[in-house]
This record gives sequence, C-alpha cells and structure tokens, in this order.
Amino acid sequence: MGSKSIFNYRRGIFFGLIFLSIVIFFTTAHPLVPYDGDDWLNLSILRKAVPMTGAYNPIKVLPETLFPLSGLVAAYVVYPLIGDYISAISLTSALVMAGLSSLYMYLFFKLVERWLSLSDYANMLVTALFFLFHFVLFYEKSSPVAYLFGSGNLTCIYHYVIPALVNLCVVLYLARFDIAHESLNLSPGRRSVLLFCIYLAIFSNALSNIILVAYVGSVLVFKFFAHLKEHGGYKAFVKGNAFYIGIIVVWLIALVFESHGGRAHDIGRSMSLSGIGETGKIFLSMIGRISVDVAVVGVLTIAAALYSSYRKKDKGYLLIGMYLGTSLVSALYLLLVCAKASPGYIGRSDVFISFIIWTVLLMALSLAYVFKQYGKSVFVGPLLVLFFAVEVGLGGQGFAESTMGSVPPSICYEIDYNLIEQIQAADREGKTEMVLRVPKGDNRDNWPHPMYMGGKISRTLYKHGLISRNIKIKIQPDAAMNEQYHIAIPK
Repeated sequence: MGSKSIFNYRRGIFFGLIFLSIVIFFTTAHPLVPYDGDDWLNLSILRKAVPMTGAYNPIKVLPETLFPLSGLVAAYVVYPLIGDYISAISLTSALVMAGLSSLYMYLFFKLVERWLSLSDYANMLVTALFFLFHFVLFYEKSSPVAYLFGSGNLTCIYHYVIPALVNLCVVLYLARFDIAHESLNLSPGRRSVLLFCIYLAIFSNALSNIILVAYVGSVLVFKFFAHLKEHGGYKAFVKGNAFYIGIIVVWLIALVFESHGGRAHDIGRSMSLSGIGETGKIFLSMIGRISVDVAVVGVLTIAAALYSSYRKKDKGYLLIGMYLGTSLVSALYLLLVCAKASPGYIGRSDVFISFIIWTVLLMALSLAYVFKQYGKSVFVGPLLVLFFAVEVGLGGQGFAESTMGSVPPSICYEIDYNLIEQIQAADREGKTEMVLRVPKGDNRDNWPHPMYMGGKISRTLYKHGLISRNIKIKIQPDAAMNEQYHIAIPK
C-alpha cells in the first residue's frame, strides 16, 4: 500500500468520524423530530423545482423539494427497515445533515490543501477545530446554547441551515480556484454539477444565499482593482469574469421573484430607521453572546497570521481583507432584510451564520497559515482540539433543541405518536371526519399546533402511507395534554 493510499485511508476515517458524530448528535443527543404545524405541512408538500412568481416562497426551491423528498425516503425506505415512523424521519434528516456537514468539512480541507499544502496531520487538526467552532461559537451560562448547525424546528433545519451549508460548500469549492488564481477549467460533468449546486444555493433562501453572493462580490471587487492596475479595459474585465457576474445577475432576479411572493406580501412592513435600529441591537447582542475563549483564540490567530504575512511579504493579508469585506456586505444585507421582514430573525443562529461564518473561516484559515509558516507551532493543535472538544460539553444547559419552544425531542416524539394514534384509530373506524386533541398553544392560533393544522397532518400521513384516506380534521386544544406531557402553555 502506497503512502497516498494510506493518506486516503486516514482521510476516510477522519471524515467518517465527522459524519458519524453528526448522525449520533441528531439522532441520539438532539434528535431532529417533527412537532409543529409547519413541520407536518412541509414534510409532504412538494413544489416544482423552479422559481415561481406569486408563490408563497417563490425561490425556496432547495428546501421545499429536499424536505418532502426526505419525508418520502423516511416513510418508504427507512421506516420499513426500522419500524418507527418518527425515528425514520429523524434518522433521514440526520443523514442529510451529516452528509452535507461532512462535504462542507471536506471542501474546507481541500481548500487548505490547495492553498497551503499542509500535511494531512496539520490539515486535519485545523479542520477539526473549524468543525468544533460551529458548536462552541456561542456560550450561555444559564440557558441552552445556540450552535451553527441548529435551528428553531425541523422545518428551519431544511429552510435555513441546509441552504447555508449548500452556499458554503459552493463558496469553498470556488475559493480553491480563486486562492490559487486559477480559472474554472472543469470537465463538462463537473461544470454541470457546479451549476446545479449554484442553482440550488441561489434558489434556497434570501437570508442564506447572501453567503455565495457576498463572496462572489468581494472576489469581483478585488479582481477589478487588480485589473485596473494592469490597465485593462472594462470589456475585458466583464468577459474574463462573466461567470461570477452571471451569479450576481441571477441572484438579483431571484430577489425580484422573492419580493413578489406571498410571504413578502404577508410581511408588509416598510423599511424604517426604528426597524434598522432594533435589528442592529439584536445583532450586537448576538455578537455579545460569542464565547470569550473563541474570541481570544480567533484574535490571536488572525493577529499572528497578519504578522507572519507582513514578515514574509506575501499577500496573505489580502485574504483577510477580502473576508472582512465579505463580512461587511453580509452584515449590511442581513440588517436591511431583517429590518424589513422581522428584526428577530437576526437573533437566530441559522440566520446569523450568514454573517459570522466569515469570521469562523478567517480564524481557521489563519491558523492553517500560521501552521504553514511556523511548522513547530503545530504542536498546539492537539491542545486546541482537546480544549474546544471539552468546551462543547460545558454549556450551562446543553445545546438548544431544534424544536419549537425547545420542547425536549423525547416529549415531541410521544406527542407525535399520540396524534398519529388518534388519526389512525379514526381511519380504522372508517371515519372521514374527526376531532384531534392537541396540546394547548398560544392564544392567537394555538401555535405550535395551530387550528389550521388538521389538513396538513392528514395529508402527510396519507401521503406517507400511515392512513388509508384523507381525513377532515378539526383541531381541539386540550390543556390536559400539556399537563400529561409536562409542557408549558405558550404565552
């Protein structure tokens, strides 16, 4: 067996462990369980795979196809194998997250390899730290901790976290060529896959696709100034960068689609200084939640990289400048969009990731750069990995659950089966209408089990083969269920 095969074998084990850790995390520690009305709707409603004018979410092609397709796989492939419908949904979603997260880490690894030619050992240390940063970025002493792979419910995992990961995967792939100043001379097969991924990245979520667009915009700015120094004409610049300019154009078209959708119409808020101010306050509060340990390591690492770049007289500082510019563009965009939609969005980790991920990337790439310039500094790598691996378990109340109201997934599981058994009993009795008892929710529409949820859960269970007919369901809130399952009534 040659050295290359050994290295590939080691890489396989390394990324296999990342994959396995995510599967275990999302099936055992913090299961991804359907629970609220949105989850039961989006598990089975499949849309056309193209942007649609006038739709409620015109550009959400990726989440509104992947989630229901995952639901079908869970119902007809995984459920027959394990005999548990809710666990099948949890396992399928965990596998989707694990696959994307592992690809994300692999593309980061390949970027570092292309840029710095680090040894596999040093590169794995940097990648492991980059992975851990997603869990330890925030710290809360007296409440559950947010993390960059988490969200508010299963729907938002598919609608926000996964779109962010797809955008980041595309960025890391493109960065491999940009950082080496190479053109995208890809085979037809690879080019078609890249275009497909860019399509999914842009038509995913208006709060996530800024990741790709901010990166592409920053690259274009840096290339433009370099082009001016060479006294090139504007036409030559446009021709030489038509691919990236095309991405910006398609994104602008996507924004036009989104602005005419049903969700944008429902929001109906006008931009105001007070809205921007409120969003800015929440944005700053999110920065204030960043772990001091991560901040200290990040500042020291970036400072060391800048110092090394200055001493070596290379252009590593340009990368730092570009990522800072990308952060600024992302921050301004998110502030404006969230101020228009709802200031609270910026306080969610699955939205905040579109801004903060550039800092996380900068920290990890700076560490890789320091390891390359000062070979002996690699000895601190295992210590940092151990330190932050321990930090993962030090949150005051553990990680926040990806369930509405942070209801424990085990309780969500029990409530799900209570609802399913009620509906299946009505189906066995041949009923076409029924009253479904659900926990008492808020006083507006009984969220998270809203009064309009009946048709959604019936349609999903019918489509997934758990009942033989669509049943007309009337929702009946029952506070006794809250007592039975020890869950609070939302205010």
